Amino acid sequence: MNKGMRSFLLEYKKRDSSSEDTEIDIHVNLWGVNAQRSENAPVMVFDFGFMVKNVKSVSRIIMYCPFHIGSVEDLGGRLFQKTDLIEAIFNEDCEVSSRIHPNRIKITKKGDSFKSSGANNTEFMLYKLNESLISFSDQNEYGRIEINVENILSENEGNLLNINRVSTYYFRIRIFPKTNEPIYILKRENESINLLQDSSLRTTEIVDFRINDFRSITEDIKEEVFRLNTFDIKSIHYLIMRSSTDEFISSSDKYKSRLLEREVWKDYIKLNDSDVIAYHFKEVKVSDYISSFTNLSRFKYPLNTKRRICYYILAIVLISLLSNVLYGLLSRAMCGG
Repeated sequence: MNKGMRSFLLEYKKRDSSSEDTEIDIHVNLWGVNAQRSENAPVMVFDFGFMVKNVKSVSRIIMYCPFHIGSVEDLGGRLFQKTDLIEAIFNEDCEVSSRIHPNRIKITKKGDSFKSSGANNTEFMLYKLNESLISFSDQNEYGRIEINVENILSENEGNLLNINRVSTYYFRIRIFPKTNEPIYILKRENESINLLQDSSLRTTEIVDFRINDFRSITEDIKEEVFRLNTFDIKSIHYLIMRSSTDEFISSSDKYKSRLLEREVWKDYIKLNDSDVIAYHFKEVKVSDYISSFTNLSRFKYPLNTKRRICYYILAIVLISLLSNVLYGLLSRAMCGG
Protein backbone atom coordinates (compact mmCIF):
# COMPACT_ATOMS: atom_id res chain seq x y z
CA MET A 1 0.00 0.00 0.00
CA ASN A 2 1.26 3.44 -0.85
CA LYS A 3 1.93 5.72 2.11
CA GLY A 4 0.45 8.61 0.13
CA MET A 5 -3.07 7.58 1.20
CA ARG A 6 -3.47 9.12 4.66
CA SER A 7 -7.04 10.46 4.70
CA PHE A 8 -10.59 9.17 4.62
CA LEU A 9 -12.58 10.59 1.74
CA LEU A 10 -16.39 10.78 1.64
CA GLU A 11 -18.29 11.30 -1.62
CA TYR A 12 -21.64 10.36 -3.13
CA LYS A 13 -23.50 9.76 -6.36
CA LYS A 14 -26.67 11.69 -7.12
CA ARG A 15 -29.86 9.96 -8.17
CA ASP A 16 -30.06 12.34 -11.11
CA SER A 17 -28.04 15.29 -12.29
CA SER A 18 -30.73 17.77 -11.28
CA SER A 19 -30.69 16.70 -7.62
CA GLU A 20 -29.70 19.38 -5.14
CA ASP A 21 -26.45 19.22 -3.21
CA THR A 22 -26.88 17.28 0.02
CA GLU A 23 -25.88 18.21 3.55
CA ILE A 24 -24.48 15.66 5.98
CA ASP A 25 -23.37 15.32 9.60
CA ILE A 26 -20.58 12.80 10.24
CA HIS A 27 -20.04 10.83 13.45
CA VAL A 28 -16.85 8.83 13.95
CA ASN A 29 -15.95 6.50 16.79
CA LEU A 30 -12.36 5.27 16.72
CA TRP A 31 -12.22 2.32 19.09
CA GLY A 32 -8.65 1.87 20.27
CA VAL A 33 -9.42 0.16 23.57
CA ASN A 34 -7.69 -3.04 22.43
CA ALA A 35 -4.75 -1.34 20.73
CA GLN A 36 -2.22 -3.17 22.89
CA ARG A 37 -3.36 -6.65 21.86
CA SER A 38 -1.17 -6.76 18.77
CA GLU A 39 2.58 -6.27 18.79
CA ASN A 40 2.63 -5.86 14.99
CA ALA A 41 0.04 -3.11 14.55
CA PRO A 42 -2.56 -1.42 16.81
CA VAL A 43 -5.96 -3.15 16.81
CA MET A 44 -8.48 -0.50 15.75
CA VAL A 45 -12.17 -0.46 14.82
CA PHE A 46 -13.84 2.48 13.04
CA ASP A 47 -17.55 3.32 13.41
CA PHE A 48 -18.94 5.86 10.94
CA GLY A 49 -22.38 7.44 11.19
CA PHE A 50 -23.83 9.42 8.28
CA MET A 51 -26.75 11.78 8.91
CA VAL A 52 -27.89 12.51 5.35
CA LYS A 53 -30.22 15.53 5.29
CA ASN A 54 -32.03 14.67 2.03
CA VAL A 55 -31.69 11.01 1.16
CA LYS A 56 -33.92 11.47 -1.90
CA SER A 57 -30.98 13.12 -3.68
CA VAL A 58 -28.49 10.33 -2.99
CA SER A 59 -27.96 7.10 -4.89
CA ARG A 60 -24.67 5.83 -3.40
CA ILE A 61 -22.57 6.83 -0.40
CA ILE A 62 -18.92 6.19 -1.20
CA MET A 63 -16.02 6.26 1.26
CA TYR A 64 -12.32 5.67 0.67
CA CYS A 65 -10.25 4.40 3.60
CA PRO A 66 -6.47 4.71 4.15
CA PHE A 67 -6.11 0.96 4.75
CA HIS A 68 -7.26 -2.37 3.38
CA ILE A 69 -10.66 -3.51 4.66
CA GLY A 70 -11.24 -6.80 6.46
CA SER A 71 -15.02 -6.48 6.82
CA VAL A 72 -17.86 -3.95 7.09
CA GLU A 73 -21.04 -4.43 9.09
CA ASP A 74 -24.24 -2.47 9.64
CA LEU A 75 -24.88 -1.12 13.14
CA GLY A 76 -28.45 0.08 12.55
CA GLY A 77 -29.87 -3.32 13.44
CA ARG A 78 -27.91 -3.35 16.70
CA LEU A 79 -29.37 0.02 17.65
CA PHE A 80 -32.86 -1.31 16.87
CA GLN A 81 -32.37 -3.94 19.59
CA LYS A 82 -30.85 -1.58 22.20
CA THR A 83 -32.54 1.79 21.87
CA ASP A 84 -30.77 3.15 24.96
CA LEU A 85 -27.63 3.10 22.82
CA ILE A 86 -29.18 5.79 20.61
CA GLU A 87 -29.10 8.34 23.43
CA ALA A 88 -25.58 7.22 24.34
CA ILE A 89 -24.35 7.74 20.76
CA PHE A 90 -25.94 11.17 20.33
CA ASN A 91 -25.33 12.10 23.98
CA GLU A 92 -28.74 13.75 24.31
CA ASP A 93 -32.34 12.85 25.05
CA CYS A 94 -34.04 11.05 22.16
CA GLU A 95 -37.58 9.87 21.63
CA VAL A 96 -37.74 6.59 19.73
CA SER A 97 -40.97 5.86 17.86
CA SER A 98 -42.18 2.36 17.29
CA ARG A 99 -40.86 0.70 14.18
CA ILE A 100 -42.85 2.06 11.25
CA HIS A 101 -41.04 -0.04 8.67
CA PRO A 102 -39.04 -3.30 8.86
CA ASN A 103 -35.77 -1.42 8.24
CA ARG A 104 -36.34 1.94 9.91
CA ILE A 105 -37.47 3.67 13.07
CA LYS A 106 -38.17 7.37 13.62
CA ILE A 107 -36.09 9.21 16.22
CA THR A 108 -36.65 12.69 17.61
CA LYS A 109 -33.64 14.41 19.18
CA LYS A 110 -34.79 16.58 22.09
CA GLY A 111 -31.49 17.92 23.38
CA ASP A 112 -31.53 18.73 27.11
CA SER A 113 -35.12 18.08 28.15
CA PHE A 114 -34.74 20.38 31.17
CA LYS A 115 -33.85 23.39 29.04
CA SER A 116 -35.33 22.86 25.59
CA SER A 117 -38.86 23.93 24.77
CA GLY A 118 -39.32 21.38 22.01
CA ALA A 119 -39.23 23.97 19.24
CA ASN A 120 -35.80 22.81 18.06
CA ASN A 121 -36.51 19.08 18.09
CA THR A 122 -35.16 17.31 15.02
CA GLU A 123 -36.51 14.14 13.47
CA PHE A 124 -34.68 11.54 11.44
CA MET A 125 -34.96 7.92 10.37
CA LEU A 126 -32.51 5.33 11.66
CA TYR A 127 -32.06 2.83 8.83
CA LYS A 128 -30.92 -0.78 9.03
CA LEU A 129 -28.83 -1.67 5.99
CA ASN A 130 -29.13 -5.16 4.58
CA GLU A 131 -25.86 -6.90 3.84
CA SER A 132 -26.57 -6.67 0.10
CA LEU A 133 -26.57 -2.86 0.29
CA ILE A 134 -22.96 -2.64 1.52
CA SER A 135 -20.02 -3.53 -0.71
CA PHE A 136 -16.30 -2.99 -0.29
CA SER A 137 -13.11 -3.70 -2.19
CA ASP A 138 -9.37 -3.16 -1.82
CA GLN A 139 -7.11 -1.41 -4.27
CA ASN A 140 -3.33 -1.22 -4.12
CA GLU A 141 -3.41 1.96 -2.09
CA TYR A 142 -6.76 2.06 -0.26
CA GLY A 143 -10.08 0.43 0.58
CA ARG A 144 -13.38 1.55 -0.95
CA ILE A 145 -16.87 1.21 0.60
CA GLU A 146 -20.12 1.76 -1.27
CA ILE A 147 -23.57 1.97 0.35
CA ASN A 148 -26.60 1.67 -1.91
CA VAL A 149 -29.46 3.95 -0.79
CA GLU A 150 -31.11 4.65 -4.15
CA ASN A 151 -34.39 2.84 -3.33
CA ILE A 152 -35.08 4.69 -0.09
CA LEU A 153 -38.13 6.99 -0.55
CA SER A 154 -38.29 6.20 -4.24
CA GLU A 155 -41.32 5.14 -6.29
CA ASN A 156 -44.05 3.67 -4.04
CA GLU A 157 -42.20 4.44 -0.82
CA GLY A 158 -42.42 8.14 -1.58
CA ASN A 159 -46.23 7.90 -1.42
CA LEU A 160 -46.36 6.54 2.13
CA LEU A 161 -47.19 9.50 4.34
CA ASN A 162 -45.79 7.99 7.55
CA ILE A 163 -42.41 7.57 5.83
CA ASN A 164 -42.26 10.34 3.25
CA ARG A 165 -42.57 13.17 5.79
CA VAL A 166 -39.00 12.61 7.05
CA SER A 167 -36.19 12.70 4.48
CA THR A 168 -33.23 12.90 6.91
CA TYR A 169 -31.73 9.43 7.29
CA TYR A 170 -29.03 8.07 9.56
CA PHE A 171 -26.79 5.17 8.57
CA ARG A 172 -24.13 3.68 10.82
CA ILE A 173 -21.48 1.13 9.87
CA ARG A 174 -18.45 -0.51 11.49
CA ILE A 175 -15.20 -0.98 9.56
CA PHE A 176 -12.59 -3.57 10.49
CA PRO A 177 -9.17 -3.02 8.90
CA LYS A 178 -7.35 -6.14 7.78
CA THR A 179 -5.48 -7.71 10.68
CA ASN A 180 -1.76 -6.98 11.01
CA GLU A 181 -1.69 -4.78 7.93
CA PRO A 182 -0.42 -1.20 8.30
CA ILE A 183 -2.85 1.67 8.90
CA TYR A 184 -0.92 4.72 7.83
CA ILE A 185 -2.89 7.16 9.95
CA LEU A 186 -1.48 5.27 12.97
CA LYS A 187 2.13 5.12 14.03
CA ARG A 188 3.95 3.66 17.00
CA GLU A 189 7.18 5.05 18.40
CA ASN A 190 9.71 3.34 20.71
CA GLU A 191 8.55 -0.09 19.55
CA SER A 192 12.02 -1.55 19.09
CA ILE A 193 13.86 -2.75 22.16
CA ASN A 194 16.87 -0.45 22.41
CA LEU A 195 18.18 -0.15 25.93
CA LEU A 196 20.58 2.64 25.06
CA GLN A 197 17.89 4.74 23.39
CA ASP A 198 14.84 4.07 25.55
CA SER A 199 14.51 2.15 28.79
CA SER A 200 10.78 2.83 29.14
CA LEU A 201 8.21 0.02 29.12
CA ARG A 202 5.72 2.30 27.35
CA THR A 203 5.22 3.05 23.68
CA THR A 204 3.80 6.19 22.09
CA GLU A 205 0.99 5.79 19.55
CA ILE A 206 0.21 8.66 17.16
CA VAL A 207 -3.26 8.89 15.60
CA ASP A 208 -3.31 11.25 12.60
CA PHE A 209 -7.01 11.28 11.65
CA ARG A 210 -8.18 13.13 8.53
CA ILE A 211 -11.37 13.40 6.49
CA ASN A 212 -11.45 14.92 2.99
CA ASP A 213 -7.86 16.12 3.16
CA PHE A 214 -7.25 16.14 -0.59
CA ARG A 215 -3.50 16.65 -0.16
CA SER A 216 -3.35 13.25 1.53
CA ILE A 217 -5.04 11.08 -1.09
CA THR A 218 -3.65 9.33 -4.14
CA GLU A 219 -3.76 10.55 -7.71
CA ASP A 220 -6.00 7.62 -8.72
CA ILE A 221 -8.66 8.67 -6.21
CA LYS A 222 -8.44 12.30 -7.28
CA GLU A 223 -9.27 11.22 -10.81
CA GLU A 224 -12.36 9.34 -9.64
CA VAL A 225 -13.48 12.09 -7.26
CA PHE A 226 -13.88 14.50 -10.18
CA ARG A 227 -16.72 12.26 -11.38
CA LEU A 228 -18.45 12.16 -7.98
CA ASN A 229 -20.17 14.67 -5.70
CA THR A 230 -18.92 16.02 -2.38
CA PHE A 231 -21.30 16.30 0.56
CA ASP A 232 -21.88 19.68 2.19
CA ILE A 233 -20.55 18.75 5.65
CA LYS A 234 -22.28 20.69 8.44
CA SER A 235 -20.66 18.98 11.42
CA ILE A 236 -18.12 16.32 12.33
CA HIS A 237 -18.10 14.57 15.69
CA TYR A 238 -14.92 12.58 16.22
CA LEU A 239 -14.63 10.41 19.32
CA ILE A 240 -11.54 8.43 20.29
CA MET A 241 -12.36 5.56 22.65
CA ARG A 242 -9.39 4.48 24.77
CA SER A 243 -8.64 2.44 27.84
CA SER A 244 -8.59 4.60 30.96
CA THR A 245 -5.01 3.43 31.63
CA ASP A 246 -3.75 4.98 28.37
CA GLU A 247 -2.09 8.36 28.83
CA PHE A 248 -3.69 10.90 26.47
CA ILE A 249 -1.65 13.70 24.89
CA SER A 250 -3.74 16.02 22.70
CA SER A 251 -2.61 18.63 20.19
CA SER A 252 -5.80 20.59 20.95
CA ASP A 253 -7.48 21.72 24.16
CA LYS A 254 -10.89 21.94 22.48
CA TYR A 255 -12.34 18.61 23.44
CA LYS A 256 -14.57 16.99 26.04
CA SER A 257 -14.12 13.63 27.70
CA ARG A 258 -16.38 11.26 29.57
CA LEU A 259 -16.31 7.79 31.06
CA LEU A 260 -18.44 5.35 29.09
CA GLU A 261 -21.23 3.49 30.88
CA ARG A 262 -20.16 -0.13 30.52
CA GLU A 263 -23.68 -1.48 31.10
CA VAL A 264 -24.94 0.54 28.11
CA TRP A 265 -22.09 -0.15 25.67
CA LYS A 266 -21.42 -3.82 26.45
CA ASP A 267 -23.90 -4.96 23.78
CA TYR A 268 -22.53 -2.52 21.22
CA ILE A 269 -18.88 -3.59 21.18
CA LYS A 270 -16.70 -6.08 23.04
CA LEU A 271 -14.54 -4.24 25.58
CA ASN A 272 -11.64 -5.32 27.75
CA ASP A 273 -11.79 -5.23 31.54
CA SER A 274 -10.57 -1.65 32.04
CA ASP A 275 -12.81 1.43 31.95
CA VAL A 276 -13.13 3.32 28.66
CA ILE A 277 -12.83 7.07 28.20
CA ALA A 278 -14.31 8.86 25.17
CA TYR A 279 -12.42 11.94 23.96
CA HIS A 280 -14.83 14.05 21.89
CA PHE A 281 -13.67 16.53 19.24
CA LYS A 282 -16.18 18.38 17.10
CA GLU A 283 -16.42 20.99 14.39
CA VAL A 284 -19.73 22.62 13.50
CA LYS A 285 -20.53 25.12 10.75
CA VAL A 286 -23.70 27.21 10.82
CA SER A 287 -23.59 29.36 7.69
CA ASP A 288 -20.82 27.51 5.85
CA TYR A 289 -19.54 23.97 5.25
CA ILE A 290 -16.55 21.97 6.45
CA SER A 291 -14.12 21.28 3.63
CA SER A 292 -11.77 19.01 5.62
CA PHE A 293 -11.10 17.83 9.15
CA THR A 294 -7.83 16.84 10.83
CA ASN A 295 -6.91 15.77 14.34
CA LEU A 296 -3.57 14.61 15.77
CA SER A 297 -3.58 12.79 19.10
CA ARG A 298 -1.03 10.71 21.00
CA PHE A 299 -1.36 7.96 23.58
CA LYS A 300 1.18 6.19 25.77
CA TYR A 301 0.71 2.66 27.08
CA PRO A 302 2.77 -0.43 28.00
CA LEU A 303 3.75 -2.67 25.08
CA ASN A 304 5.84 -5.86 24.90
CA THR A 305 6.30 -5.54 28.67
CA LYS A 306 7.35 -9.14 29.37
CA ARG A 307 9.81 -9.21 26.50
CA ARG A 308 11.31 -5.87 27.45
CA ILE A 309 11.71 -6.91 31.09
CA CYS A 310 13.49 -10.08 29.95
CA TYR A 311 15.90 -7.99 27.89
CA TYR A 312 16.52 -5.68 30.84
CA ILE A 313 17.21 -8.60 33.19
CA LEU A 314 19.53 -10.15 30.62
CA ALA A 315 21.34 -6.84 30.24
CA ILE A 316 21.74 -6.52 34.02
CA VAL A 317 23.07 -10.08 34.28
CA LEU A 318 25.57 -9.48 31.46
CA ILE A 319 26.72 -6.21 33.03
CA SER A 320 27.13 -7.97 36.39
CA LEU A 321 29.14 -10.81 34.84
CA LEU A 322 31.29 -8.36 32.91
CA SER A 323 31.91 -6.35 36.11
CA ASN A 324 32.99 -9.50 37.95
CA VAL A 325 35.37 -10.46 35.15
CA LEU A 326 36.90 -6.98 35.05
CA TYR A 327 37.20 -6.92 38.84
CA GLY A 328 38.99 -10.28 38.79
CA LEU A 329 41.41 -9.12 36.10
CA LEU A 330 42.16 -5.88 37.91
CA SER A 331 42.67 -7.72 41.22
CA ARG A 332 45.17 -10.12 39.68
CA ALA A 333 47.02 -7.28 37.97
CA MET A 334 47.29 -5.33 41.21
CA CYS A 335 48.37 -8.40 43.26
CA GLY A 336 50.91 -9.39 40.60
CA GLY A 337 52.31 -5.88 40.69
